[in-house]
Amino acid sequence: MSTELEIALVLVTAFLWMAVTLTILSAIDRPERKARRQERRDIRTEKRRIEYRPAVAGSRVHRHSRPRRLHPH
Repeated sequence: MSTELEIALVLVTAFLWMAVTLTILSAIDRPERKARRQERRDIRTEKRRIEYRPAVAGSRVHRHSRPRRLHPH
């Protein structure tokens, strides 16, 4: 075998080994990343949630006799 062919074979083997290793590590980490992402999403939606106070007894909502019309600018 020539030296160039041996070098090329070593480089291709190293590249394949790295690609397979990174693929395996990514597949292992995926469920954990998904769980963290869902947890962050839940925290964000909690912060956005508005807590409404109950209406005071006897208060009325002022309603217009006719609906408002929207006028374009």
